[in-house]
Amino acid sequence: MVKNLLQNLKTNRKNFWLSVAGLIFMFLLLYYVFGAASSGMYCYGEVLSIKEVANPEFPGNDKQFDVKLAIKSGPWAGKTLDVEHFETPGSAYNLKLQKGDRVLTVIEDQDGQLLIGIDEYFKSRKIMYLTMVIIVLISLISGVAGVKAMLALFFTLLIIFGFMAGLIIKGFSPVLLAIFVSLVVTVINLLMVAGYTKKAVIAGLGTFSGVILAGIFGWLATTLLHLTGYTGHESTYLQVMNADISLKGILIAGIIIGALGAVMDVAISIASSIQEIAQANSGYSQKKLFSSGMNIGRDIIGTMVNTLILAYTGASLSLILVFAMQRNDFPLIKIMNMEFMAAEIVRSLAGLFGMVLAIPITAFIASMIFSTEQQASEKAPAE
Repeated sequence: MVKNLLQNLKTNRKNFWLSVAGLIFMFLLLYYVFGAASSGMYCYGEVLSIKEVANPEFPGNDKQFDVKLAIKSGPWAGKTLDVEHFETPGSAYNLKLQKGDRVLTVIEDQDGQLLIGIDEYFKSRKIMYLTMVIIVLISLISGVAGVKAMLALFFTLLIIFGFMAGLIIKGFSPVLLAIFVSLVVTVINLLMVAGYTKKAVIAGLGTFSGVILAGIFGWLATTLLHLTGYTGHESTYLQVMNADISLKGILIAGIIIGALGAVMDVAISIASSIQEIAQANSGYSQKKLFSSGMNIGRDIIGTMVNTLILAYTGASLSLILVFAMQRNDFPLIKIMNMEFMAAEIVRSLAGLFGMVLAIPITAFIASMIFSTEQQASEKAPAE
């Protein structure tokens, strides 16, 4: 498989070197994001030894360990430090450290005295390696198209985390930013995946229309249900840090960004399908092309609805189990009226609303453009 891929890439040197450059860029970006070894008071260290000792202050409760750490990054890199580490019997949060484990360490100098603590297992490097495996796998199977898709994903994340988040903090409207970011992300993704083609333009129009409709649905639903945007501890924490940020605006912006992926997937599928149908059936009218697109869209809806709902359900599985175990405290009438539960339902419904309406919009635009293109090609020889 690898040999075939390399042969295919070498037949088009431009695509080959584009893929190589794209992979190098992604790996460097991954190393920068996930490979960070120190930041401020945080660094990472390796457990050289761990020994349980008696805890006279809390006998029979927390276990105390003396840990020797070899610090691998930051200002204290190269030093071996002794750390007191505590674990609570029965807690799922216990690290269960062993010799050789790499851990995220907190070291703070307060008036000449080092305060040292073990925070977490050091995961970022392993996350980077796992991500690299997936990138290479996608590149091997999908070739240049896979590399372009991954590059588009990286640019999307950079725009959301680097651009959008920063402007929201500075006081810009979350909803307007979400609309603008959706437009930019749509253009970047479709240009990278489909190129500057009629198919990409059609899919872009369908995507942007569906996302806007999802945002309108979300705004109407949040107004109708009197949602405030206080959907969890992070919302309260955000409001404390910056009282000027509109939590309701953040909720609507999240609905718009959350719907973008599914709507774009549907739009490019419909546009691509109608293009293929038009090329294979030159005698198809606009009405037949539209009908074919809608038939394909109905099949897509069946699978995409499950995809969206199962994604949200899987993310909330722990919460579902809590509700199931405490049915007396959380009857259905209570669950359905919780702010965060209502917000998640609205988020799902808005995504479905935008996705479903993107199908006829995209099918109509695609059928109109490709049927007109066919008519023009048929007239050209006669002229």
